Amino acid sequence: MELQSVCKAYGDKVVLNHVSLTFQPGHRYALMGPSGVGKTTLVRLLLGLEKPDSGTVTGVPARKSAVFQESRLIPELTIPGNLRLVLGKAFPEEKIQAMLARLSLTDCLDTPAVRLSGGQQRRAALARALLFDTELLVLDEPFTGLDEKNKAAALAAIRDTFHGTLLLITHDTEDAAALEAEVVEL
Repeated sequence: MELQSVCKAYGDKVVLNHVSLTFQPGHRYALMGPSGVGKTTLVRLLLGLEKPDSGTVTGVPARKSAVFQESRLIPELTIPGNLRLVLGKAFPEEKIQAMLARLSLTDCLDTPAVRLSGGQQRRAALARALLFDTELLVLDEPFTGLDEKNKAAALAAIRDTFHGTLLLITHDTEDAAALEAEVVEL
C-alpha cells in the first residue's frame, strides 16, 4: 500500500500535508504521534472511508477489517448476533466460539451489546475484526478500556491469528513492541 503526497483537510484545518508512506504486505506497523496529527484520517483514507484532497492512495487490499475508536456494535444484538451480521450464517460456529473463549466473552453471549461493559464491547469488536477474512487489519486504539489481563489476551489473539498487514494506531510503545510492529511516526 502506498500513499503519495496525500493531503487532507477539514475546512481550514489541514490534517495531512503531502504525506508519502509505503506499507509492505504482511508487515505490522504502529502509527504513532500526537493527537490530531492525522493517524485516524490516514487509516480512513486507506479503508476508503475518506478521499484525499490531493495525492494518491494505491495498492490497498480489497478485503479490509477495522476496530475503530468506538466499538460500532449494533446495540440490540448480542455478541454472536453482531459477529454473524459481518461473518454470515455459514461461518463455522466453532471458530466463533473459540475466539469468544479466547477473549473471555463466553459469559455474556446472551446480553445485548448496549448492556455490555466498554471492555466487553472492545473485545467483541476485536473478535469480529479478527474472524473476518481480511488482508488488512486496522486497529485504532483497540485496547482502550481493557484491564491488563484482557489486554494481554487481545494482544495474543492478534499475534496468533492475524498474518496480513496490520496498522495499529496507538500512543503506547509497549503495544507496538508486543505486536512486533514497526513504528511509523506521523
